[in-house]
Amino acid sequence: KYTKVKAIIQELAGIFLIALILLYLILSSQFGSLLLPSIILIEIPIDVGASLLFLWIFGGTLNIMSIIGIVVMTGIVINDSRLKIHAINACYREGLDLMTAIKIGSRNRLNAILMTTLTTILALLPVLFMEGMGNELQKPLAITLMGGLLVGTFISLNLIPLIYYYMLRADSKKSK
Repeated sequence: KYTKVKAIIQELAGIFLIALILLYLILSSQFGSLLLPSIILIEIPIDVGASLLFLWIFGGTLNIMSIIGIVVMTGIVINDSRLKIHAINACYREGLDLMTAIKIGSRNRLNAILMTTLTTILALLPVLFMEGMGNELQKPLAITLMGGLLVGTFISLNLIPLIYYYMLRADSKKSK
């Protein structure tokens, strides 16, 4: 039984890796840059680590449901960061200086990011307090999703614009 579960988790990890490669290629195509997708993908190991940390803190186990929670959380957080980078790029292309573009683009996406996170977390909150046989399956999913979203939202709102600033500043210095 243990070998079968281990094989399934290894298979899901392989699928996750392939999905990340495809995501990088799609984002590269969307942004027309090889640099901008790497800014977004930097966030994934941090968010996955946060999900696993929350799972460990709350006594959950790594199983299929928790892995599904990690995949869903990663999708939500990547979308938040993608939209934020897109908004910042739009402001930057309009001719605003880099810092102003980051401030305005970040402010424009703040509501959408916070509302996505809050609605997901609040929808999953009852799962943490419910009891019953079905809840034992759903609790790891809720823990990984909520923990990863808490950390991921903080990173999307604060760290992603900071990385964007330093990477674009360094890139513009190289091209001069």
